[in-house]
Amino acid sequence: MKKFLTAAAVGLAFALPAAVGLACGYCAEDKIASVYDHAAVKKALGNGHQVAFFHIEGILVPERAIRRALLASAESVEGVDRGSVRISLETASLSLAFDSRRTSLAAVQTALDSKLAAKRLSLFYFQGMDRPAELKAARR
Repeated sequence: MKKFLTAAAVGLAFALPAAVGLACGYCAEDKIASVYDHAAVKKALGNGHQVAFFHIEGILVPERAIRRALLASAESVEGVDRGSVRISLETASLSLAFDSRRTSLAAVQTALDSKLAAKRLSLFYFQGMDRPAELKAARR
């Protein structure tokens, strides 16, 4: 019995730090991680495009139809790279790449917000990338 209790205590000691390290899904880092695709980011930045990370504000029902509608809306915005949009309904996050020579971040967000308004959704920009390994926080 003593060996069992010792083994259980050792197992619990190793399990606690792992539980503390679990993603919360609410912080910016977790939101970015949920929609980050290294290949898509590398391709976008290699083409001189920018990558933007957004929080989706509003009530999201985790259904395929909502995901498809969000994807179609984002990819239909002028300047957004087709195939670059990533969505996580679980963390209410969206990322996309866009050609900053054709359009601005503000124009992309405004166009997408107007498309999402019918679904009572909007976007909150919180991070962007225009160079490898460099996340830029929203300017305040």
